[in-house]
This record gives sequence, C-alpha cells and structure tokens, in this order.
Amino acid sequence: MRAIRFDATRRADTVDIPEPELQAGQAIVRISSAGICGSDLSALNGSHPFRIPPLISGHEGGGTIVAVDDEESALRVGDHVVIEPQRSCGACEACDAGLSHLCEHKLMLGMSEWPGTFAELVTVPTDKLYRVSTAVPTEYLALAEPLAVAIHAVHRVGTGQPQKVAVLGGGAIGSLIVLTLAHEGVEFIAATDIRESNRELCLAMGAQAVADPVADGWKESLRSSAGGSFDVVFVAAAVAGIVDDANDLVRQRGTIVQVGLFGAPVTFDLSSFQRNEKHLLGSNVYEPADFEAAVRMLEADPEGVARIVNRRATLEQATEYLNARMDGHVDDTVKMLLFPNQS
Repeated sequence: MRAIRFDATRRADTVDIPEPELQAGQAIVRISSAGICGSDLSALNGSHPFRIPPLISGHEGGGTIVAVDDEESALRVGDHVVIEPQRSCGACEACDAGLSHLCEHKLMLGMSEWPGTFAELVTVPTDKLYRVSTAVPTEYLALAEPLAVAIHAVHRVGTGQPQKVAVLGGGAIGSLIVLTLAHEGVEFIAATDIRESNRELCLAMGAQAVADPVADGWKESLRSSAGGSFDVVFVAAAVAGIVDDANDLVRQRGTIVQVGLFGAPVTFDLSSFQRNEKHLLGSNVYEPADFEAAVRMLEADPEGVARIVNRRATLEQATEYLNARMDGHVDDTVKMLLFPNQS
C-alpha cells in the first residue's frame, strides 16, 4: 500500500509499504480522509518531543472498516468510523484517576510504534473507533479529531454558561472553538487573527466580532463590542505576549483557557492574575466523552465543521506540500485534508 514516510533528514516521501496485519481486538480501516496538523510539521522538522522519524505520521483520520477481529465489538466491515488516536497504559496515576488522556506513557497514532493515517490502511483497536452516520461525507471524517480538541477546551470551563467569550487565534482549532461555543448558545463570541481570511472564517463559524491583534486599539474595540470585559478567553495560538493579551481582556475572576501549544517556556504578568483572582486552565487533547460529542456534532453539522478545510490533496500532493513547508514555504492553509486512497 502507499503511504507518506517521514525520514530523519526533514523530508517526506510517498512510498510503498506492506499492508498492516490484523490482530485480535483490532480493525483495519481504509482511510477516506486524513488531516495535516501542526504536530505533523513538527515531527517532520525534528522538533516534536515524541514523533521521531522515520515514521508514518498522521493522527487525524477516518474511513471504512475492511476487516475486524473482535467478537465483543459491535463494529462490522463496512462501518464508517473515526479514530481516537491515543492509547493509554491503564496503570499510571493519571489512568487510575480517570484521566487517561493525560497518561505519560500513552501511545499516539502517527508514532513509529503505531503507523498513522498518512497511508491507505491503518490498524486500530476497536475501542478507539467511533461509528459515524453514513450521512456524513467520508471526506469529512478526519475532522472529528480537531473538533474534539475544541470541544474539550470548551468543556474545561465547567458548569455555568459564560455570556461573553473571546478566542485568540482563528486557525483550525480556534475557529472550531468558535463553532462549538455557537452550538452551545454563548451570547457573544469574539475572535482574533492576523489573517483576514481567518477572521472571516470565525464570523462564518458564529463570532459576532473579530479583530486583527496587531492593529491599534484592537482590545478596546473588542471590549466595546462586548460591552465590557470577557468571562472566558481561549488562547488558541502560541505567540509572544498572547497570554498577557488574554489577561487584559478577561474580567476579574474570569477564566483563561490555554489551548495553543508553546514550544518553549513563556512569561506573563502573574501578579495581575493574583490581584484580580483570575483562573488559568490548561487544555490538552480530549477525553472519550469529548470525542463522542465531536462525532455527534459532526453528524449534526458536517458542512459547518468542514468550513475549516481550504485545501485538499492526494498523498503525492501532500508530500510536495510538506516538503515545501520544510523549505520555508508559507501559505494560508487552515486545514488540509489528504485522501490516501485517491490518485
């Protein structure tokens, strides 16, 4: 079968590899769509902490079951499924506390030990597959994973409906946070991004106001539109000063949710958090309940979720794109979907 292999020289290649072997408790999924994430780029350039080439990358994906070996599973050949791409150890402190998504020993799809979705076929434990209605176009199945990231971030706020929320960073995850907030009926949603196209995307997802975070007076403009400071601010990007921007926008005893992944330590005005009794929450991937919620939302609004997709590719085209990114090419891609079984 065909796949994209990352090597240790920061290059990607479309290659032929053996088909995976079916083992007990697993299914083989023919991948209909896979998504390219920033972590894939980090793996390719050698900066990712645990995705170390050579490997078959890709952790966003879904498709059709072509074989299954699990008598206790209700899954059958022909089912459309999405993949929850994490397998925890089941024995560590996090797993014992019911926080398997925080397991320090978990195995992620797209590592060398578990070849990922940048391939025609993958093997997946049946308990990591979620059946999806056939009404959802199979090209959208890969979108459940980033949607689960957004849903988990929103769920981190806990009980009580915030009325005014800002999302800093309007890329794939940020715009999906906007969509999730809109689905949950939040009264006022604002979003920021340096790209006009991403600001327009956030408006289409349900934001009532957007701003360019490098424009003069943007914070005052957002506060004016909202009628005051924000109850919750989601940080969905990882750029210098963005946590302080969130701190400036959130009200006293308000909540900041950190979603964007920084590659190095950051500094921010901690004393302001303390003086104003603000809350800072981390959000890391998703729990099974978030993934289940993502499947239901994808079924309810597939076209809405798919607004983040602005580029599509075959394996060969995706290989060219990945290598171009390693060569310094920059573009306006929000989410690229690749289709391993198309040519």
